[in-house]
Amino acid sequence: MDFVNILFNILTSGLPCCLLAIGVFLTFRILDFADMTAEGSFLLGAALTASLIYNHINPFLATFLGMIVGAGCGLVTGFLNRILKIPKLLSGIITLTASASIAMLIMGITTPGQIFYSQVPLSLSSHQTIYSVFYSSKISASLAPFPWNKLVESLVMIVIVGIMIVTVYYFFGTEFGMAIRATGMNEKMAKSQGINTNISSIACVAISNALIGLAGALYVQDALSVSTVSATGYLVIGLASILIGEAIFGKRSFKNWLLSVSGGALLYFVIITIAIKLGLPTELMSLLYAILITIALCIPLFKLGINKLKTKLERGKEHVRT
Repeated sequence: MDFVNILFNILTSGLPCCLLAIGVFLTFRILDFADMTAEGSFLLGAALTASLIYNHINPFLATFLGMIVGAGCGLVTGFLNRILKIPKLLSGIITLTASASIAMLIMGITTPGQIFYSQVPLSLSSHQTIYSVFYSSKISASLAPFPWNKLVESLVMIVIVGIMIVTVYYFFGTEFGMAIRATGMNEKMAKSQGINTNISSIACVAISNALIGLAGALYVQDALSVSTVSATGYLVIGLASILIGEAIFGKRSFKNWLLSVSGGALLYFVIITIAIKLGLPTELMSLLYAILITIALCIPLFKLGINKLKTKLERGKEHVRT
């Protein structure tokens, strides 16, 4: 049962971050946009979803609105950059900074008397989520001590993440999706082909943050609580997932790239879980994040060195034969 619990914990933690990683990937790799909005849209997606569920709104509707508010963050960032001509990095930072106050306002309205108290978490322990809709107390009792509820959460997340990956893949194969990719590859060329690069860029940032907002909505319904510190570090997780996935699984095609990024997110949580089980203090987790990113960045260099060594050995063998 310990192994099963660990496996389900990796899935329920890693699957929402697959969406987070794909969202960061769309701006970071496809659009070449250094977007710092990720933690803001993740937090707002989680905060709004939690607040709506706390007020007994349908959890599926709450999850959808969490995704929409994430898209709203992306629209703001895109507008600041493309229309008001604020640099990319600063545009994301402005939205990220504003999102914390908006999240506190949302949670404060939900729980009167707690407004602007960021450390007071909003608890959903007694409220229905998109996962608990499928829970069955009879099955759970009959399968005890098997973690039936975690299995249900994992399956629901797999379905949602799978649908979103397929949707993103086919969307970026459409004419408009190809226009976004062309804008990221060569904006001047895209303009010469009649593409409105402002609309393409803003749309991509909005789609990116919609996925991240959805990740926040899925996360909060698993964690069952949220505060304004809940999203801290998730931008790093997204970037680390991209780098690990690219280094290990490759990026031969767009489909392979999406799957690699998703696999990188899951592998990231496998590494984190192993580190925790080996007794790594939580105070050193940030150091582990930095080490993982450094290793991921160095893997292509290691591969290049290995390939050069193989080439030299093959040439040496041919020289000996001759």
